[in-house]
Amino acid sequence: SKYSRKSKRVRTGCLTCRDRHLKCDESTPSCQNCQRGRRTCLRGIRLNFTNTTIHDSSNFIPVVFHNITIRDESRQIASEYQNGLTGYADADSSRYIECGAMARTQTPISDHGSSSSILQGHVWHIYISPESSNKARSIYSDSLILQATEWRKGATVDSGPMSLSEVEDRSNISVSIEDDSATNADATGSSAFEREFLNSPEHVEYMQIYVHEIAIWMDSFNKGKHFGECLPYRALDSPLLLHSLLACGVRRLSNRQPDLSSIATVYYSTANMQLFRYRENPERNIEECSVAATILKLYNIMFREKPETGGHSLAVLNSIIGESQWTAESDGVGSACFWLNAYLDVMGSLETGCDLSFSGWNIELGFPSDGNEVMAQGDEELWAQKMLFILAKVASYRRHVLSFTEKDQRENRTLENYIPEWKQLKQLCVEWSDACPRNLRPLGYMQPNQMESDTVFPKAWAPKQEAIFCRLLYHTAQSILTQTHPMEQTMVSDEISWLQLHHAREVCGIVAHTDDKYLGPMYTQAFLLASVVLTDHKEQMEVFEILQRMQSQ
Repeated sequence: SKYSRKSKRVRTGCLTCRDRHLKCDESTPSCQNCQRGRRTCLRGIRLNFTNTTIHDSSNFIPVVFHNITIRDESRQIASEYQNGLTGYADADSSRYIECGAMARTQTPISDHGSSSSILQGHVWHIYISPESSNKARSIYSDSLILQATEWRKGATVDSGPMSLSEVEDRSNISVSIEDDSATNADATGSSAFEREFLNSPEHVEYMQIYVHEIAIWMDSFNKGKHFGECLPYRALDSPLLLHSLLACGVRRLSNRQPDLSSIATVYYSTANMQLFRYRENPERNIEECSVAATILKLYNIMFREKPETGGHSLAVLNSIIGESQWTAESDGVGSACFWLNAYLDVMGSLETGCDLSFSGWNIELGFPSDGNEVMAQGDEELWAQKMLFILAKVASYRRHVLSFTEKDQRENRTLENYIPEWKQLKQLCVEWSDACPRNLRPLGYMQPNQMESDTVFPKAWAPKQEAIFCRLLYHTAQSILTQTHPMEQTMVSDEISWLQLHHAREVCGIVAHTDDKYLGPMYTQAFLLASVVLTDHKEQMEVFEILQRMQSQ
């Protein structure tokens, strides 16, 4: 019998007809289908996979100017598994291939000036200078970047600050973030990240800004001056703390030198990335993570940083801080961080009206009958803590009064129910002011007509900056109480009106005559709350000038 032979599938014809699922007449140089459709007649051999023509137009940056270090991380990865190191012999330092010493200092584009020079003396895994990145923007393919990203996810906390794509997105700022912990640094501690001192001029400058202009008011609530005297030394052994503190310092400096804002964002993103990797390790140092989260929370609130810039949200940072379970009775840096968090929460409540939690405060508001004696050196923080607690109570009271609605009236609740609480808070403010020691009271007080400047606000002066800080908290609490009297919401009496203007002028005077580095971020919110009651034109104009100065800072 005759069998019909099955037609054989051929692979002839042009590739264009194959893509269009047409039968090609195989005419050369261009088939009839391509001629009629005015298409390019592609010729070639294509198997069952898609034939992709790769045009590699990217250029690798020459490495003649960049010394690198190659290290074997297999031991470190194996140490994360049970019995993972049993297959290894004793560590031999000669196995590490040294291709060069520390990377030479690179200089950015001259437009940034000397203030934004590259941080010196540190090794980059991948380094791109601004000049080279402008010439060859596409350095690696997407697949290589993806592989590098996946590799860095499995690396240690200290393996490097940012991926290549992230560095390019930072406006080509070539900032060599600290990577000295590249050898055997584990996420549970920072013993491998040890140094005797900061040896980079930029790092020293940023740390000085942090100590002299930020930590100076942060230590108003703790006796040990942990933020200004202890944490900088502790950061020498911790890359997480170091990047957090340097981020605050360079961000503060960027108010005067705007070209440093991108560098501040790099430090901030690096600290957040390291904090995220620390959290993934169950054997992490909880206190170190909480301290770093406190510093980053301060950065968020003080500089209005949004999570889109690479940081954690306040809710995430608060959850990390809550792991340490600090209270007012904690010791050392725990107590300092608790009071700083309380300060930031009070400021947030005054700004957004959010509720406050008083768990863990455990503060005794007893006041001595006579406060005329100069108290012992170093006890001023106790009075600052008491005044902050009173201000927190006032902020909570303000939230309830301002949120009073018709629903409360239908439930037989009236504003008169808040009168006892208002009187109690008012009495606490008066008792604090009467009982506070002499060295927390102004030593000098000048009216506007006694000063050579054109200011219309009085000036209070005290030798101790903690005294001015406490007076700001005190007058802010008094100003809020005078504006939220339960029975004088529609018609204000002459007495309350005079008190409103008095405390508002005191707050404005403190803000106008005191550098903000002694007051912290509270001075902005206190100034906004107090200045709304001012009616004099000259006072309003000076308030406007101060607001412009704040905005420029």
